[in-house]
Amino acid sequence: MIDGPNRRNIRPPPPPPPPAPKRETKPQPAANTLRGFSAKSSFETATRAPVALTTPLAARTNTPAPAPATARTDGSAPALAPGQPGFVGPVATPPEVVDAARAVDEAYASGGAEAAAEELREQSEELNDPAKVDALLVASQSTIDRISTDLANGVKDDSLDQDINEEVLRDLDATMNLAGPAGKDRVATSIAQKLAEAVPAGSDQLWQFDDALDELAGDGIGSTLSSRVAEKLINSFGRVEAGNALLNTSVDAINEVRADYEAKAEELALVEQRLNAELSQLGPALTPEEVEEYKAAFWEREDNARIRDAASTAGDKLSETLAASTEQLETLAAQGDTGAQQALFESYKALAGTPNHADESLLFAGRINQNAGLATALRGEYGAEFEQKLADEIIAPAVPNAQAEAIAEAGEGGFDAAMEKFASLVSGLETAQSLHDIPGDFRQMMDDIRAIRAGTYSPDKAQELLNSWDDKSPLGKSLAIATFGLGLYDLPSQLAEGEYLDAIKNTLTTSAAGIELTAGILSTIGKAGAAADVAKFGAKFLPILGLGADAIQAYQDIQALQDGVSAGDIFNLAGSVVSLVGDVAGFIPLAGTAVDVVATFVGEALRVVGGLLNGDFGPGLEDFDLGEVRDILHETLGLSDAEVQLLVTNTQNGYGERLQELGLEPEQIRELLTQTEPPLFAFSGGLGDYQQLGNPNPIFETLAAFGVTGDAAFEFLQEYGGASAAFESIIADPYYAEASLGNALASGDFSTFREHALDQLPDDIADALRPYLNAPANTEYFET
Repeated sequence: MIDGPNRRNIRPPPPPPPPAPKRETKPQPAANTLRGFSAKSSFETATRAPVALTTPLAARTNTPAPAPATARTDGSAPALAPGQPGFVGPVATPPEVVDAARAVDEAYASGGAEAAAEELREQSEELNDPAKVDALLVASQSTIDRISTDLANGVKDDSLDQDINEEVLRDLDATMNLAGPAGKDRVATSIAQKLAEAVPAGSDQLWQFDDALDELAGDGIGSTLSSRVAEKLINSFGRVEAGNALLNTSVDAINEVRADYEAKAEELALVEQRLNAELSQLGPALTPEEVEEYKAAFWEREDNARIRDAASTAGDKLSETLAASTEQLETLAAQGDTGAQQALFESYKALAGTPNHADESLLFAGRINQNAGLATALRGEYGAEFEQKLADEIIAPAVPNAQAEAIAEAGEGGFDAAMEKFASLVSGLETAQSLHDIPGDFRQMMDDIRAIRAGTYSPDKAQELLNSWDDKSPLGKSLAIATFGLGLYDLPSQLAEGEYLDAIKNTLTTSAAGIELTAGILSTIGKAGAAADVAKFGAKFLPILGLGADAIQAYQDIQALQDGVSAGDIFNLAGSVVSLVGDVAGFIPLAGTAVDVVATFVGEALRVVGGLLNGDFGPGLEDFDLGEVRDILHETLGLSDAEVQLLVTNTQNGYGERLQELGLEPEQIRELLTQTEPPLFAFSGGLGDYQQLGNPNPIFETLAAFGVTGDAAFEFLQEYGGASAAFESIIADPYYAEASLGNALASGDFSTFREHALDQLPDDIADALRPYLNAPANTEYFET
């Protein structure tokens, strides 16, 4: 990430005259007003995130080549020549840069500005190194000035065709994007100086020049050039109105890039939601390794991959576009330009929701805190509640995403590396400067993370946080999620394997607020898992995965939680657990390792995920793309269309969860739910065809009442799973209330129910159950 800007001293603009009318894209009569001080802006609002830039370096000048070293006559050592060890001095221009500059000069001589600009771009792409591109721009300074002069002359007499303007400006903008800060500054200075010579003070008439940039802005191109040239026209050459005209095109370009990202991000969110639904629905019948295979196959599908890659590319483009223009926009925003202010705020708001650029949003917020002029100007635009708006709309969504990025980047470095990275992102927000309330909240968050790591953050304090949950702002909830997300990640074994973690988990999983907090933690950690090679450090996720599993189990067990938490929230939580379990499945070690919980965790996590997502709480079949599910399950598991239909509908009916509670393994569950020869619970002739053959729930309940679990339950169902009618009579027999299952559950004594069942069931079924007459009942089955 690029470091925050150290601002250049720029001349303040002249005091603003009366407000100008709303600016338009087409040339307008000269308006002697500083852009941005009007009460309105044509910029449309957007959504999310931050970036940090280095200040452009001063333009370099050509340095004469040093003379060859000569022997000294005073007895001292001779001077070192370039290339000799220890020589310190100017570095010769690389030969490839010299050749590139010669090609640019020749292109201008033969084809003018258009040919030279194209050659400059192509040579810069070939060099593919900001330092070398900067050197090329130094060597080509005279040709760049000629190009700038041609552009300015076209403005002076409106003689340059818009298409030529567009191509030249497109190539120059592309070159600037390949250059370093000094190179960008060199090109912008040349263009701005020549334009200032061509445009009278007070005029905003740039004719085909800004029209061409406006056309490029429609494709999200040109903001690097236009923002830098605009800032120089306004602050270095006193051409305020002309600079405003260019700034409008820069804002438009950023706005276009942002809108494109938001549309693609929304499309990706729908695809991810569908994946979550599919994984959660099918989870009971998939092993962790199969979950991972399913995810891989899902993202290998052409449409899904295209949507994912398009959103990622659009986010990268928005980040790069902002990075190239942020310094100039922040300068102008601090001077009161509303277009620059809104472009910055709305674009960083958009990036705040991305898992790989949210850190830029936090750095932007930190720069606001450290730049009194910028903070004051933004308060002037957004009102007295600006700090709250910044907190809720940018910082709150950015914090967990940036934390996920820090954890992913830390990798095997674990908590220490992740904490160092995260601390560097929030350091600009920990000390109150221009922001008054936010810094204190960040200091408290960092203190609480350290307290969790030390085992001194008490369950009582966690409970106090949950008690005030409903009154917390979006930022307050975000910081709480970040506190536990990073605090519990890679928790030291002496805490993870002891009573401390259990006490924290118990506190967080006994209230609706705790479930919401846990869902946020799992979402954050899930993004980190998806962004990294967790096979090398996945065990560090286990304390948080255990928290997620406990939260789902608590939701199933406690009616009060079901009344206070939406099924959708739990659905997302379970999807996060299943997905992350799939991420870490490939590395989980066997029993006997240093982390004892690892040996049994994955199976337990998947076991508790199932129920609430099926039956009443699960996604309807209309939420599935059955064709997609069929293709993936055919590819990964070799299932036929009929088996896919059986699996999807049977898990929808809740049978997957019921079988989990009987202790069956995912492969066993899948085998029973997809059995076609002979059909067991239902018949299917193919996709879209499902015919229920009976209700298997009485069989499941009878097995639980007899304490038949695991492999024994699986073998029993293979043999007798189609005899549902026989079991319905003993579960719902109105003439034997004393021997009912309900009475057994109420009293805790299952002996009367069992004896009655053995009397009523067919002899072969009764003989299979008789060995369990005195076995402990599986009462946990009835608690879910």
